[in-house]
Amino acid sequence: MKAREFCQRWFKSTPEEEQVRGYRERCVALLARVLRVKENTIQRWGSGIDFEDMPEQYEVTLAYADIIRELIERTQSQTDLLQEVLGQSHDRK
Repeated sequence: MKAREFCQRWFKSTPEEEQVRGYRERCVALLARVLRVKENTIQRWGSGIDFEDMPEQYEVTLAYADIIRELIERTQSQTDLLQEVLGQSHDRK
């Protein structure tokens, strides 16, 4: 997964929001945290929000991180239900 797409999906950003001042810095900080590299390293991957010089090895990591994010988002509402069900089964004992 390309860095720009990862940031778009993470922040749920529109093309207009990508133009807002500070968006690139938010992406740099996010990528640094997820990829466990220094922000300075990410800054050197190119100007703008495409990060065209990002090494391909990181694309796989971003794809995995996005899958995890998606799974958490999809199951978050179900977590309350799961806890409720588990609570009920615990009360029956």
